[in-house]
Amino acid sequence: MTEQSRGLDVEQDRQARIDLIKTYWDALMSADLVTFRTLLAPDAVIHYPGQNFLSGDYTTTDDIVELYRTLTGFVTQGTFTGQVLDITTGEQYTTVILKYQLHLPMKTVDGRATGLFLLDENYKIREYWLHEWNQVMINRVLRATWACKPFMPLVNRIKRGKK
Repeated sequence: MTEQSRGLDVEQDRQARIDLIKTYWDALMSADLVTFRTLLAPDAVIHYPGQNFLSGDYTTTDDIVELYRTLTGFVTQGTFTGQVLDITTGEQYTTVILKYQLHLPMKTVDGRATGLFLLDENYKIREYWLHEWNQVMINRVLRATWACKPFMPLVNRIKRGKK
């Protein structure tokens, strides 16, 4: 899929892809799964890396939205804050570089990731690969999060100063 097949010039194509990524990021950071769902192509596939409870390929819209429901839970609980550093566009792929912080009970961990997007002709996400710069750290955090999940409401209340 090139800009000619879309009938757009190079700059319009580039801007449309950047706008899609910004909308994607805003939806993720605001836990707006209604908007997020509209960004997915009907045959979308999300590849989530690692060796943790979220790892794997998500191939249906419902499964993808459920993955993002889990991910936005980290945002709304204040566990994850992030920022887009750069968006690049090539002839077929759009790449995003992110930096983030994981706010854990005992410390805050800095991280970075790269997202590689393949969009369809309607500027919908057809395929997405996440590449963590420190996958071992993410695996450890997500494994600990999953193991401690039953205790998180108590931890959050303590962090807010409530018993």
